[in-house]
Amino acid sequence: MYSKDVQTSPYTTLTRVRLGGTVAILAGLCYGAAGYLDRPGISGFTSALVSVLSAAIPALFLGGLLGLHSRLLLTSQRSLTSGAGLLSSCLGAMLGIVGVGLEQTPYLELTRITDWWWGPLLAGLTLMGLAAFLKEGFRPLGALVLISGALGWVSLLTDPAFSGVLVPMRPVHVAFAAVFCLSFVAWGSMLLVRPHSLKRPKP
Repeated sequence: MYSKDVQTSPYTTLTRVRLGGTVAILAGLCYGAAGYLDRPGISGFTSALVSVLSAAIPALFLGGLLGLHSRLLLTSQRSLTSGAGLLSSCLGAMLGIVGVGLEQTPYLELTRITDWWWGPLLAGLTLMGLAAFLKEGFRPLGALVLISGALGWVSLLTDPAFSGVLVPMRPVHVAFAAVFCLSFVAWGSMLLVRPHSLKRPKP
């Protein structure tokens, strides 16, 4: 027989999935708001708000991906691809949070390293999307997450402010960043939908 904790664990995981979906939606909205507000000549209050949003965004993105990872565990076995994606996302989020904290410090070399936090985060998003797409019953979610990752990569690699930019094209960066935000809201919303076949483990 399974213990009570084991029997109820799928429902605990479902709560984490829904929380992750909510956080993913917030991540998309906050990233979009920060991008919209961050422009030359903004007031001190708006600048402070952008700083707060910038500090929260990496953690919110990670929270959404944790919800996605929990969703994959609800009805399937652990996946090496999903696990690697989660680790990469954790690294990216940590670099992003540290980078925001170092913006006003003299540690310029370390700040340049943390500027690359989008790389591991988007790599993790792409890997987790691939893991979902390869699992039966998860392909719509996986496809949407993969699209989200592709949008993020195009936005990043066309951002003139990114030190690793390939083709600096601000209009393209802004357009893809906006759609990237919407894609997070879209797949975050999918995590809020209760799975139709959530079964208890058999004794």
